[in-house]
Amino acid sequence: MIAIGFLIAFIWSVKSGQYDDDYTPSVRMLFDDTPKAENTDQSNK
Repeated sequence: MIAIGFLIAFIWSVKSGQYDDDYTPSVRMLFDDTPKAENTDQSNK
């Protein structure tokens, strides 16, 4: 019974938007992008 109660509470919270992330999209442009790895394959030389 307790597990069913937690499951219902979890489903309700997901449907009501409790886990929506409203903060990150507004500051995403401020984060540095990860640098792309250069081709370091030495076997072609």
